[in-house]
Amino acid sequence: MDTPEIIDIANITPGLKYQVIFKKFDVLRPKNAMIVTDDHEPSQLYPPLLARHGAAAFQWKMLENGPAIWSVEIIKNEISYQEETLGKIISEDYRKAHVLRSLNIDFSFAGYKTLRQACGENGLPYEKVFSQLAKINAIVPEKETNYISWDIAFLINYIIEFHHRFINTQTRFITELAHKVAESDRVRHPEIKQIADLFSSTGRLLELKSAHEQAMLFPYIIQLNTACKTEVKISAADFGPIASLLYPLQADSAKVAENLKQIRLLTNGYIAPAYTSSTCPILYKLLAEYEADAVLHFHLKNNILFPKAQEMEDLLWGKQMIY
Repeated sequence: MDTPEIIDIANITPGLKYQVIFKKFDVLRPKNAMIVTDDHEPSQLYPPLLARHGAAAFQWKMLENGPAIWSVEIIKNEISYQEETLGKIISEDYRKAHVLRSLNIDFSFAGYKTLRQACGENGLPYEKVFSQLAKINAIVPEKETNYISWDIAFLINYIIEFHHRFINTQTRFITELAHKVAESDRVRHPEIKQIADLFSSTGRLLELKSAHEQAMLFPYIIQLNTACKTEVKISAADFGPIASLLYPLQADSAKVAENLKQIRLLTNGYIAPAYTSSTCPILYKLLAEYEADAVLHFHLKNNILFPKAQEMEDLLWGKQMIY
């Protein structure tokens, strides 16, 4: 291990602190460390670093804890950086989503993980899964939607018009239907009440997230996109750097992912049980479609939109085009 570089960020503009730490970490060699010092508690840097690289990528050790100086040692772990993350794998070839979904590997809500990490967590043989994905490379793709090549503004509009609109129109309808089915089948299948309650809370969370994104985050990302094209300066967002939002966004994503997984288990893979009301199969079909929409929806945001937005913001901060 080399002698850790000491990085004093006390006098750096708050919006630039994230950019400095990210750039230093990106060029840091595995098994090496850097020491970050500040005149404020630096824990606000941890969530964005976690959201950007994942928990397996680094260790965070407090060395000094104020009151005048705070310092933390960040050690870069030796994970396989030559391996692409799940998000990158699917962003570059969405056909591979079918393989990962068939193996219950989550790429939409945990796209920051590497394939090897995901296989280890799910008890799957890495080489076998890697081979399945590699076979797809040899197949000439048919006309495929290449989301990663879309302009940011177009991608945001697509998310709003197709996915947010889907949430806003389907959530209430499915919630009401689920409670009706739960009531009619409460004797033979009490688990449907649990499904209805779980879907209701998940749908509300998604509705709130969508509204918040459209009101605050998306307009700012469109500003970033315009500024990168026109070289016109813009003001910093009221909520701070995008990096500061990534951890809570990721936490919400994890909650949605867990709830949808639980619904899938409770519905036995969306297979309606025998001796239920005639509307139960319809409900389960709608629940399956809802999860499928959420998978693509969060993939577009977590693996494509937000990383691109963060790159644009870092670039503009570096050019002093954000004030």
